[in-house]
Amino acid sequence: MISALVQRPATPAQIAGAGSAVRLAQAFRSTRTVLVADPALSDRLEILDPGGFLWVEDAGLPAGIETASKLARRLDQSGVERLLAVGGGNTMDVAKLAVAMASDPSVEPFLRRIGDRNGVAILPRPLAGHIEFGVIPSTFGTGSEVNAGACYESPRSDDGDPWPGRAKNLVLLEGLSTSMVAYDPGFLEAPPWLAAEGLLEPAVRLLTSMVEGGSALGYSEAQGRWLLGAAGANLLAGTESGFRLSSQQRLDAALLSAESHAGWSLRGRGPAPSSLWFLANELSMALGIRKNQASILLLGPWLAAVAGGNTVWGDGQKLEELWPLVANGVARAASVARLGPDHALGSGGRLSEGKRPGSDASGKGTSGGGSLVPADLVPPSPIQSDLADALARNTLRRFGRGRPMKKELAREQLSEMFAAGIRAAGLTDLRIDPYGS
Repeated sequence: MISALVQRPATPAQIAGAGSAVRLAQAFRSTRTVLVADPALSDRLEILDPGGFLWVEDAGLPAGIETASKLARRLDQSGVERLLAVGGGNTMDVAKLAVAMASDPSVEPFLRRIGDRNGVAILPRPLAGHIEFGVIPSTFGTGSEVNAGACYESPRSDDGDPWPGRAKNLVLLEGLSTSMVAYDPGFLEAPPWLAAEGLLEPAVRLLTSMVEGGSALGYSEAQGRWLLGAAGANLLAGTESGFRLSSQQRLDAALLSAESHAGWSLRGRGPAPSSLWFLANELSMALGIRKNQASILLLGPWLAAVAGGNTVWGDGQKLEELWPLVANGVARAASVARLGPDHALGSGGRLSEGKRPGSDASGKGTSGGGSLVPADLVPPSPIQSDLADALARNTLRRFGRGRPMKKELAREQLSEMFAAGIRAAGLTDLRIDPYGS
């Protein structure tokens, strides 16, 4: 093994269980603190005594520079010392960006300067100031509460692609860390489609990272396998209740997701062990769907590519070992999560239980688990091919050639994967602007 940086990121103090949200809110109210919350949670905020904060800010949708900048100016002008975010990934992203901008005046110009050129940006130096940041998550799966990254949208550069619009970027905010997280099952309530998505996300994160980004650290492999097995068990337990999870199941899912980010399982695998994340990011913006829905569309083609011996996407033998840990649970959760809140995707493709990646209708193949059954087997239409090629170009421009996506992935391979994902969505007519511009 060559020398590599493998230490775990700083982990916030974590309190869990009923009443933990109130406990964290009481601790944060002792100073000049602002509460930033998802408006959809207004009925749950009363127990946090919102009158005890300087003010309550609605998290704007989507997370973007303008929204965060407006909040940052107010934080700075009011001398805010602490910010408590209550909500899901988008709320946390807005809050992180605002805290970073208010803490260091160089952050906003830096983000505006890079635009969408770099899909992943790293601040050139740690933040100059500090505003303490705490979180009460209302969703599970992203792990955003235990990392210093924030996603935000920006206008997409018009470089000749047929579908310009908006891009989603990731910035790593060195020096920003969550000081405390409260995992309260009362705030983690979720409808079935969102619960299925929250259970699915860490399973896919672990599976794709371990198959594509091997680690020479034995403990990393051991913890990754254990967490993946636990994620599979959570998925199967969720199916028994139609993904109407109990308080304990929601709490367990949230803690597992956090550990899949902050624990040892991803250590020693390089800066970007799962290329699927970058593809899902771009596909979700193009089709106007959630990133986890895009991951579901791409998972089947990825499984087939790895099982078929395409080593640039991962190790087929490792997939054969790991896929059975989550196969049936992933298949069932995907059928619920892909519908999302508005049934934006039909049943154009599904993950089928009991079949192996890359297998035929009989299920015979080289790897255990499930496979994607596409809506149709016809070649992509010209407009589908154009979109797939545009997405491949954008992905390479924004993330490729080691920035931080692996250098081995070429445009042709990306285009093929995107085309398969678009076909899995069952989309045959893309007359609307898929970037939503």
